[in-house]
Amino acid sequence: MRFVLTIIITLVSSICAWSQIMYDQVNPDYTNIKSVRFRPVVKKRLSTSTIRVGPENGDSLATPVMPLLGENKGLVMDFDILEDEIRPLQWRIIHCDRNWRKSNLVESEYMTVVDCDFLIDGDFADFSYNTTVPYVHYFFYFPFHGGSSTPEIRFLMSGNYILQVYEYDNILIQKRFVVTEQLVEIQAEIKRPNLVQYMDDSQQISMKIVPHGFDLSTFDKDLYVVYRQNGRWDNTICGIQPNHVSGDGSLVFNDNRNALFKGGNEFRNFHFKSLRIATTPVDYIEKNDGKYFVYLHPDRDWHAAYTSTTDLNGNFLPSEDTPDHADYLADYADVKFTLPYHRNLYDTLDVYVFGGFNNWKLTDENKMTYNEEKQQYEATILLKQGYYSYKYVKASADFKTIDEISIDGSFYQTENEYEIFVYFYDYSIGYDRCIGYKKLIIDN
Repeated sequence: MRFVLTIIITLVSSICAWSQIMYDQVNPDYTNIKSVRFRPVVKKRLSTSTIRVGPENGDSLATPVMPLLGENKGLVMDFDILEDEIRPLQWRIIHCDRNWRKSNLVESEYMTVVDCDFLIDGDFADFSYNTTVPYVHYFFYFPFHGGSSTPEIRFLMSGNYILQVYEYDNILIQKRFVVTEQLVEIQAEIKRPNLVQYMDDSQQISMKIVPHGFDLSTFDKDLYVVYRQNGRWDNTICGIQPNHVSGDGSLVFNDNRNALFKGGNEFRNFHFKSLRIATTPVDYIEKNDGKYFVYLHPDRDWHAAYTSTTDLNGNFLPSEDTPDHADYLADYADVKFTLPYHRNLYDTLDVYVFGGFNNWKLTDENKMTYNEEKQQYEATILLKQGYYSYKYVKASADFKTIDEISIDGSFYQTENEYEIFVYFYDYSIGYDRCIGYKKLIIDN
């Protein structure tokens, strides 16, 4: 009986693990992991003996999406751990279905290197230099050859993937990325909604998928479309079906209600690439007990009107006086955020500083406290030198209510970035292919 019970428990555990949705996350037990970035890179040969890996077209803020057939294109992951010794870290890749659950494929079906958990060795870890907060900067790239510990791999299938960075049995970082095929053409635009109730605060995606010979006849059960705003997997519209099929077999998506995103407002910005000079909106910088403190000018309520400004769409970019070496030369500082706010009895929601610097999460790290005497919300967050964009978000204690609008507002004019992912189930092998990808940028 005990043997049978053990088998049942093992099977149930395996099924639960297999069906679990895999999210972007940084292990909350490791609060010293900072400045996590995951983005595309290209490999360029500068000479017969020199190869350089860097951002494609100089875009250091692009999202982790790469083509299936792109010899010189890959992804780079980098992050800091605030300590002064190198950890024995490893990383691995897992294929997922359209819903970000582990797929039924085995490694040999989706990539050329199998049974290999890759080591982040000393060649891909730099100690910070001359900083008040010591840290180790880790980085690695794939699928092309990335050092003695990273053999060159090749992806054999498109679709959703998970990258995990771990130490022994503990997953430290988990990030989503997508490998795409361009088997269909995506024609799309972002426009102001024509429904009166959404005209002033929302943005609508209209799209056409042109098959160019790809068989979309079973679109009603095999096609799956995802719209994503500003690189956030927590802000998507999924499973939209076409309104009609045109005479040439193209699928037309022109949903006036279900393909709407709140436009939001432009993100707030600041930078402190220099710790010697305070630039607007930094009020002043001081150094106490060997540590830097950066005080931002008090923010204001933006919800009443659209604010036109250039921003990073919630992202951050480490930088300092010599930006080419910011990865290990940039220092950390405690940044003080202040939001004047007259709180009433019915204000039961907590307020957070929200952005890519915190992996788009609402945690104790970016939660604000209310100063009754000064009538303002305050937060102090440890950040790396560089450029930042952020917004203020309200949330209930159980996170069932999240309000991104009431403080910063929402407007149809806001400059946002959108991505479209088109998946199609391949019955011959049994997996969700990503057969199309499109990026759209609203530029007013």
